[in-house]
Amino acid sequence: MTFPLLYIRYKQLQRQLQGFSLYLFIFFGLIFLLVYISFLQFQKQQNAYHVVVLLVIISVLLQFYRKDKPFIYRHIDKPHLQIFFEYVALTLPFSITCLITKNWYCYPLLLLLLFCIPLFKFQFRQKTVFKNLSFIIPSSSFEWISGFRKKYFTFIGIYTLSVAFCWFKILPLFLLWFLSLLIISFHDECESIQILREGNKSPHNFLLEKLYTNSTYLIILYLPLITINTIFNSDFLLINAFFVPTQIALLCFAICLKYSTYSPGKKPAANNIPLAIVAFASSLPYLLPIPALLAIVYFYIAKKNLKKYLND
Repeated sequence: MTFPLLYIRYKQLQRQLQGFSLYLFIFFGLIFLLVYISFLQFQKQQNAYHVVVLLVIISVLLQFYRKDKPFIYRHIDKPHLQIFFEYVALTLPFSITCLITKNWYCYPLLLLLLFCIPLFKFQFRQKTVFKNLSFIIPSSSFEWISGFRKKYFTFIGIYTLSVAFCWFKILPLFLLWFLSLLIISFHDECESIQILREGNKSPHNFLLEKLYTNSTYLIILYLPLITINTIFNSDFLLINAFFVPTQIALLCFAICLKYSTYSPGKKPAANNIPLAIVAFASSLPYLLPIPALLAIVYFYIAKKNLKKYLND
């Protein structure tokens, strides 16, 4: 049996990694760190289940949003197994260490759950929902309006789960981190030059206002849950204290990265690798300096790039 999907993913990753030598060091360092953290969590039964749930959620979200499902199920031999092995390969670095712990049975459990995911072929048709959302969120925050309308089902689902498990130690933080990844995807496409120039702002003021507004939304969303989580888990006070600033730094980096390569109406694919690396870093609150420093660096790069399009 051949594995065309795995080969395609390998070639895609190989192309995207070219030219990111600085980020590669950070990327593989973070992968190693997350593998080690997974190994430590697998040694505790309750945490081991949490890791399994986390990996399954990631795979379910990928299955839900992937756009190649119609092609795969129609044109690739044994599509169910092809997709299954793709998710096995994706989760392998973070799950394989389970086999050398006393909770080794979590690995076959993970495989069983991953095997069920390709059975999910359904894809929601995109339609306009929450038509009056602009009455709550100003039109200048069009990314949130558009992003929420497209991904409201996942957005509400993750946030609801975060509320439901807000007294758990680590699970709500992971769920909110997933929500952060969803939110930064709102900013993966460049707006038109007409929208960019609304308000006639300088690059400096434009970026500051954009960062301030998005950070405010994130604080309003996350702070109540983090406060409740801290009340129930006072021993997690330091981690919770760093979590929101880390997510803000990630969002600011995503915005600055977008405008550092801004081109009207384009979707810069080259941003995927650095964004994925910094997103990994933001999953660990004590790595706050990485997204924060990169956000500052890319703020000035974005400011310089926007001078071509905005009055300064």
